[in-house]
Amino acid sequence: MGLLEKAEKIQTDSPDNEPAKVVPEPVAQPEPVAPEPKKARKSRRKSKTKKAKKERVPKVLPDGFDNAGRARSAARYLFDFIVNFGLMAFLIGLFIMFYTDITYPLIASIILALGNVFYLPSKFSRSAGNIVSGTKFVNTRGDPPSFLYHIGKSLNVPLVFLGMVAMMYAISSGTEWTTGMKAFVGIAITLMLIPLVDRLMYRMRSDDLGFWDTLFGGVWLVTASKESSDSGIIQRLQSIGDYAEQRGMLTEDDTN
Repeated sequence: MGLLEKAEKIQTDSPDNEPAKVVPEPVAQPEPVAPEPKKARKSRRKSKTKKAKKERVPKVLPDGFDNAGRARSAARYLFDFIVNFGLMAFLIGLFIMFYTDITYPLIASIILALGNVFYLPSKFSRSAGNIVSGTKFVNTRGDPPSFLYHIGKSLNVPLVFLGMVAMMYAISSGTEWTTGMKAFVGIAITLMLIPLVDRLMYRMRSDDLGFWDTLFGGVWLVTASKESSDSGIIQRLQSIGDYAEQRGMLTEDDTN
């Protein structure tokens, strides 16, 4: 009986129902959050708006004016050339050929040239050649250009002369090429290009504008009516123009 009692005791000591194991409930994982899109970096450079190109307005002769013909244009150029340079060149030629004293006539010719280049254009907006030929210069607004324009037009002849002298030095075998001589030859030959370009522009362009005309915004030589003046110089120059008209020197040839 001892074995049976032990077996019963073992059965009574073992628990009938073991407690159920508690399984922890799974913790809900948070839903992944989509990353915020990166803000575009602001460019430090300001966007430059392209400016619309301004259309070039062709420079034309203003209304109410007529281009001076070839006869008046040639008369204007010839008279201004004689006053500005012709008299001085004639006197210097006399000095070279005959070795005569030309001091006072040369001073007088220099005064006449300075008056024609500076005084008349600044006071009357016309040179002696303009008054004799019955012409004047006007810009796109119909106003006379600055007297600096007359100075520029008068520079063509001395620039050509200096350029030719520089070329003679350049081709001469006896020229000493010092720094000063190199500078003179280079500058003089470069400046000589201005009157050459001026003449080429007159021949190639259809608007009848040269280098100086374009530089001052458009200037044309036009016919002008005679103006009354109290100045004796102006009246004498106008009388020369009247004589030239009576002789037909300013009449245009319409046969071309």
